[in-house]
Amino acid sequence: MEEAIIKNLPEKTGRSLEEWHKLLTETSLSEPKELKAHLKDNHGVGHFQAQTVVKHFIN
Repeated sequence: MEEAIIKNLPEKTGRSLEEWHKLLTETSLSEPKELKAHLKDNHGVGHFQAQTVVKHFIN
């Protein structure tokens, strides 16, 4: 499921995983909960998409 989410990010969100990582790097946020909320609240990303992006961003 995670692979499918990553593969579909550009189509569903307009950004690739790498582009989301760049965007998160530009924020002052560091806690996973804050990062997920930022993606959902400010960029309209779905819960599982945000969770996947943040998981890969932190690791």
